[in-house]
Parts: sequence; C-alpha cells; structure tokens
Amino acid sequence: VVSAQDTTTFCFTSGYGKVMHKSSGSLLLEGCAAALEKEGPDRSDMAAYHGRLRLFSPAELLSLFGFPTWFGFPALLSLRQQWKLIGQSVSVPVVARVARFLLEGHGTPP
Repeated sequence: VVSAQDTTTFCFTSGYGKVMHKSSGSLLLEGCAAALEKEGPDRSDMAAYHGRLRLFSPAELLSLFGFPTWFGFPALLSLRQQWKLIGQSVSVPVVARVARFLLEGHGTPP
C-alpha cells in the first residue's frame, strides 16, 4: 500500500489486479489526512482504510514506467490486459540510460 507521499512501490507484474499480493504490485491509498501523508499509512491495520484503497489505473502505471503522455492502449483491451502488458514491460527511462551507456562504449569489457 502506498500513498501520495511515497517514492517507491512494489514491482508491478503482469499479475497486477489478478491477485492482491505485494509480489504483483502496490495499491494506492486515497484521501489521506495531512498527518497520514507525512507519516504514511499504518500497514498493520489495513481494515482501517476500507473503501480508500484502489488499484493504479493503466495511465498512472504508464506514467510511473516513464511512457510518454501520448501513449495509450486500444479501447478493445480490458483493464486486466492493459495491466498485464504494462507488467511485462520495462521502464523506458532506465532502458534509455542503459542503451546510451552501452552505445557510448562504457559497457565494453576491458
């Protein structure tokens, strides 16, 4: 579970939205009070947040993965299919930096 002040999440996998487990991705806690925003949610009592937890939208996940804002999915894809495709993708900025590093010759063995 993450809230707006968090800077990290669990890894989002192709199983996101299928099973509620930390190994498939984080849930978003909405409507946090200012004090909760500073300290973060009490993860020992998740029942206290009933009705305020939700899955990330595909657009939010695409943003987290560094996809351009114009990128989207065809309307015929279900949410589950979109989550699966995102979960099977890689972070665009990370791959760009690795590719740049390798192409500049920094990744060649001595």
